[in-house]
Amino acid sequence: MRNRLAAFSIVTGMTLLLFIAGALFVPTILFVAHIPITIFHIWIAAGLAVGTAWLSAKMIQAERPLRLFAESVVAACLLFGVCFWVSGSFYDLSYDGQAYHQESVIYLDNGWNPVYDEPIHEPTGHSVWVNHYARASETASAVLYKATGLIEHSKAINLLAIAASLLLSLGALFTLRPAKSEEATTGQAGYAWRAVIVAVLLAFNPVSVYQAFSYYVDGLLASMMLCMVALGFLIFARPGWLLLSAYTSAMVFAINIKFTAIAYAGVLTVGLLITLYMSEQFTRLKHLVIIGASGTLLAVLLIGYNPYVTNTIRMGNPLYPLAGEDAIDVVKNFTPRNLEAMSRFDQAIHSYFAVTTGNSTEKKSTVTKLPFTVTENELIAMGDPDVAVSGFGPLFSGVLLLSLLVLLLAFWKRPGLSLAALGLMIIIAASAFVNPASWWARYVPQLWLLPLLCAWLGFSLKGSRLLTGASWALTGVIAANVILVSATYTYHQWTWNQTLRSQLTELQTLSASSPLPAEFTYSWSNQERFKALGIQFKEQNPLECGDRQEKLTLMKSGTSVCVKQDALAQKK
Repeated sequence: MRNRLAAFSIVTGMTLLLFIAGALFVPTILFVAHIPITIFHIWIAAGLAVGTAWLSAKMIQAERPLRLFAESVVAACLLFGVCFWVSGSFYDLSYDGQAYHQESVIYLDNGWNPVYDEPIHEPTGHSVWVNHYARASETASAVLYKATGLIEHSKAINLLAIAASLLLSLGALFTLRPAKSEEATTGQAGYAWRAVIVAVLLAFNPVSVYQAFSYYVDGLLASMMLCMVALGFLIFARPGWLLLSAYTSAMVFAINIKFTAIAYAGVLTVGLLITLYMSEQFTRLKHLVIIGASGTLLAVLLIGYNPYVTNTIRMGNPLYPLAGEDAIDVVKNFTPRNLEAMSRFDQAIHSYFAVTTGNSTEKKSTVTKLPFTVTENELIAMGDPDVAVSGFGPLFSGVLLLSLLVLLLAFWKRPGLSLAALGLMIIIAASAFVNPASWWARYVPQLWLLPLLCAWLGFSLKGSRLLTGASWALTGVIAANVILVSATYTYHQWTWNQTLRSQLTELQTLSASSPLPAEFTYSWSNQERFKALGIQFKEQNPLECGDRQEKLTLMKSGTSVCVKQDALAQKK
């Protein structure tokens, strides 16, 4: 039963991953041929995903792959439907999402070809981000938007990536099962439940959770890196070019999400190469070197031609505007004052053992808190997608302490295996600390993997009730943290969305007779919301309301309109 579940998880996860990757690869390759995004792109990406499902089913179950293929494709379609529906149930209320992520999606949907067309000049002043940032998420979302005309639904890429990372993690945990003698002690059902719990907690990274209903991309990067780690485990355990290709696809997609992902993917890949070398798997090592190097060139020179190559040609640096002359420091103005003079390691310690607070330019110093405690203000902070200090959740400081305890007990029980696990943790930590903003969780979401690796190590070592108990305690606190973050984020987003929907419904009625004066400030993309709902408007910047008019600012949308005072009074 467990082998069947492992096979199903791997094939379904690969199917979702290759659909996401295909939604990037197809349009970027066709851009070179002067073909903008069309409604047919989504079907090509879907065909790539279905082909991957068939090849994966044959790889895992060579004798009778048809049933596995059919089950995985049906499951992938159902997951897509659920993710698409859930995403459409929430407006993106984030600043960055409305300011430039959605704008990028809209421009791509309108036919912008970033390979050949002139840079975008837009009214909100966010042209620098639209033109020069990596845009894997926006391109994949634009493929969905072009096919459906539903921009809020098209941010389903984030939820699809969470699902793919969960399934691939579960497949990896089932594949790397302990020896039969140890498994008999635990029982197959017990092992299976532990694997499911750990896989779910790995995938529901708090950064992924509190960005799930927005166009923010850090959670997407977290999911893609988890896919890489899971596929790395599978490559270590199973031969096959398909797993290597899937790993490379995840790497190429990650590199084109954010500039920092180049370093992250590089460290993770070097770590996998070292692992294969030390285990004397030289054939797989050679194949990974070849396909990994080819994938990196593909990621930068073709899939990432804009921005990596165009930035180099136009601005002299592939990572512009975050590097080179006139570089913009996007972290400096938000760094708490007491962290400014610290090393990146001290910053991380002070952040993750502090009270959880949201992103702010006030630069207030961090406040150290008692581990395992939660305050109401911390939960409120988790409602937004850009939590700054202690951004992995209010219980994360306690999670770190329990992780250290489990790791020490594991070394006492079996030093050799624990040292190997510690090596993997060091690789993941190194991938995070190459970023000087490692104190800010959304910039280094892979740190979330470390305590769960400790928990899995504790579960894998039998014969010590103390170690098993500590591992369950760690897992329980991690689960409580995830539940707190998920429930709080969903509650606040739903509440704010209900307020916005009520406001938009009012504007539908009020604009029926004549267009409403409207100012969109940073959120020019909100014009698409108005058009989709039939709200008539005339843009006015700055907005000046006349006599007997009142300014109505929409909930977390950066958009204001002038409406008649008596109309609002009647509504109230």
